[in-house]
Amino acid sequence: MKKLLCALAISAIAAPGLAFADGGTSCAAAQEIFSNSTYSGDTSTSTSFVGNFGGVPSPGPDLAFKFTEANVPTDPIAVTVTGGWNAGGVITASCGAIAGPPLSAATGTTSFSVPTTGLTAGTTYFFIMTGNPSDNSGPSGAFGLATGALPVSLTDFSID
Repeated sequence: MKKLLCALAISAIAAPGLAFADGGTSCAAAQEIFSNSTYSGDTSTSTSFVGNFGGVPSPGPDLAFKFTEANVPTDPIAVTVTGGWNAGGVITASCGAIAGPPLSAATGTTSFSVPTTGLTAGTTYFFIMTGNPSDNSGPSGAFGLATGALPVSLTDFSID
């Protein structure tokens, strides 16, 4: 058992860009994402906790991520859809049953990019993976996402 725990710890240190979690299954549990990292998830492991984005429907189950905007050049969040389901990715300033309107969004069945430009420095944003808002069937499935120079900033630092 100790060898397994040691191997997991070494893996986490050696590959910090790999995420063990696949997004939060609620707004409160939104997983923080960082620049130059990859994440994977499956929205079918969650529920539809976001009803809409300021009137734009969220028809499928949702997974929540979050990041804080810094004043740096930004790259889009690149999404790869597994299995051809009708996915949507939305950046919004608030998360809840009725979330804020989309500040940036994209949809697709194979891959798409969600722009991160034009966001306000120092503000926390939510990136929600869900079904395509124009598809009322409640699509869900697996995906991967990759961040380039995501607009994140260090908000706290201490050495013990």
